[in-house]
Formats: sequence, C-alpha cells, structure tokens
Amino acid sequence: MKKTRIFTAIYKKVSGGYSTWIEEMPNVISEGKTRKEAERNIKDALSLMLETNFIMSMKDATGKVERSNIKVAA
Repeated sequence: MKKTRIFTAIYKKVSGGYSTWIEEMPNVISEGKTRKEAERNIKDALSLMLETNFIMSMKDATGKVERSNIKVAA
C-alpha cells in the first residue's frame, strides 16, 4: 500500500480557469477550467512525478541498497 504524503497546491485564477503548481515541487504544474478540475489535474501530475522520480532513483540501484528516513528543517 502506498503511503499518503501531504503537499501544498497553489491555485491562481487566470483567464479561462486556474493555473496550479505544487509549492514543494515547483516543476509540477497543471491547469483546469474550474478549481475542482485543476485540483484533479494537479493530483494526477504530482502522482506521475512521484512515480517517475522513484523509477529514476531506483533504475541504477543494483545489489543491496539501504533506506533511511530523514528529517529536514523547511
């Protein structure tokens, strides 16, 4: 089961709808005609980015790897 993470979505009203991005990952952006559509779209975009990041980070990890949770001040 995938764990749930919390991110901050930023919504900006623009001509024709909403532009949205993830505060913690500004390269994750989307849009929608309504705020609700923009929210669905940004969730999809973030999910795809996290999946892609995981695949890319593990593609060269061969053999035994070690994982560790870390905390950082933000």
